Amino acid sequence: MKTQISGRLGEDAACKYLKKKRYQILERNYHTRYGEIDIVAKKGDCVAFVEVKTRSATDYGMPSEAVTLSKQQKIIKTAQTYIQEQDLDAVFSFDIIEVLLEKGKVASLNHIENAFTT
Repeated sequence: MKTQISGRLGEDAACKYLKKKRYQILERNYHTRYGEIDIVAKKGDCVAFVEVKTRSATDYGMPSEAVTLSKQQKIIKTAQTYIQEQDLDAVFSFDIIEVLLEKGKVASLNHIENAFTT
């Protein structure tokens, strides 16, 4: 399965999961010159910046392991831009959602809340 298709499938599954958990999706694929945030969601007074990692196998580790320190720093800078643009005064978290696919369908989803901090 092509990376773009599997990535979109993973993001769609992550949004569906978050909505079921009573999150409001504020943005998808928010871009700045620093990088991209897959999903910006809000639950109560907390705004979550969510990185979605989708894989069809764990041969090279779990999907969350692909969120390196460098990637985290890009997400944080991008989130800071979003916070300034929206003039937000809230609690923030940086989450990762791992999506594992099997035969083109979601086999499992793991939400890691507060996966990293600033």
